[in-house]
Amino acid sequence: MAHINQEIPREQWESYLAGISRQDATQWVRVESIDAETGDQPLADRLPLVDISLERKGSDAGAVQIIVGREDGRITHRILEPDHLYAELDGESGALECLEIGERGGKTLVFFERATEADEASARF
Repeated sequence: MAHINQEIPREQWESYLAGISRQDATQWVRVESIDAETGDQPLADRLPLVDISLERKGSDAGAVQIIVGREDGRITHRILEPDHLYAELDGESGALECLEIGERGGKTLVFFERATEADEASARF
């Protein structure tokens, strides 16, 4: 299966991330942090995406914030000094499969998956 890798220009980060957040509730993600010192660190596995956004104010201005989880518990991960944003798209459907958010010394990968009916039911708890 062919993939398309696309760099998102910095001036489009806010609107691009907002578009991902507006997608329907069937968007589930797996989040991994990769760093030269600690290696691969899984942060979340098959959880609903609540929000992904670019912080515009305060001490975290410029940071990318990812929130995943269910009503009974959420996980927040911040990339404080992102330096690139790459989208990996399915070559046939154009669907977003992976988002890479890079920062000095590492990167965060957000893998997008469709939820099953069982996943959707469990998201309410």
